[in-house]
Amino acid sequence: MARKMLVIDDDQTVLSSCKRIFESEGFDVIVTASPEEGLSLVLDRYFDIVLCDWMMPGIDGMDVISKLDKISPGSAVVMISGYPNIGRATEAMKRGAMDYIAKPFTPDEIIKAVEDALKRKESEEISIIERFGRLAKTGQITFPTIDDKILQSLSAGIEERRRIEEKAAFESLSESERIREMTLAVLDQYSRDTNNLIGMLQAVHSYVGYLSYETISLIARELRMSEHEIFGTASFYAQFKFQKPGKHHIRVCVGTACFVAGGGVLLETVQSRLNIVPGQTTEDGLFSLEKVACLGCCALAPSITIDDEVYGKMNPAKLSRNIDKIYRAESKG
Repeated sequence: MARKMLVIDDDQTVLSSCKRIFESEGFDVIVTASPEEGLSLVLDRYFDIVLCDWMMPGIDGMDVISKLDKISPGSAVVMISGYPNIGRATEAMKRGAMDYIAKPFTPDEIIKAVEDALKRKESEEISIIERFGRLAKTGQITFPTIDDKILQSLSAGIEERRRIEEKAAFESLSESERIREMTLAVLDQYSRDTNNLIGMLQAVHSYVGYLSYETISLIARELRMSEHEIFGTASFYAQFKFQKPGKHHIRVCVGTACFVAGGGVLLETVQSRLNIVPGQTTEDGLFSLEKVACLGCCALAPSITIDDEVYGKMNPAKLSRNIDKIYRAESKG
């Protein structure tokens, strides 16, 4: 997916040059000579990188950077100026800019400034995510649980709204349309407050069973965050899956008791039989596989679950027969 860039500068030469340079680098570039229009654009969509001139008519470039830091904190910002000095550069960085570059600049110089800013922004986000994870592990941050009643209430609310608006019933929508409707309803339920990101992800995951790229992209756009921020946060927690689960979900325990009793062999059996690895779903969407550290039934080692039903004292032959049994049942409709 092309990275999105916004260039705010009252110099048309700079605008046309940046557009030409960065479109050839694969960016999706929008340019404007108006700082007011630039801020309006940021409110409507997410930009990975913003280039902003320092001296412009209307809003001062420094003020634009300060506003960007509040309304689009996930965007990397580079300040550009025809009157560079150390004081201005320092002030720009204090207000949230990732880099500062002087005019006139060569294509190589501006490309390097942008790439360095994006790398620093990504590094900053990763640091925040890692700190967030450490706090969660030590119990300093707790996460709300998702009550099924919340999802039922949201579904009922969507259905009622669509009835009033004389639109097709919620259940008659395609899967992707239902997921989009529910995701937007979840965001509204949490007042689109980024402090509730984990709760939003949990609710959507509980409803859908996984977090698709399209869902993450939608949440990022609606919360004015980067997709990297959201994926980085979600991927830290094992509870979140990013691929649609199969109709039948197999979990293989490889904890100490099960592994010693042959859990590793069972895992290899499933992988070979279904041609998938943990975290994947078969091409026909029938099976998905998960490797777990414990199923809570060590006395039955080695054990697995298929659709939450526990199968203890398992061996490769019995496991293959269970898979074949499901295949036969599915083929009969």
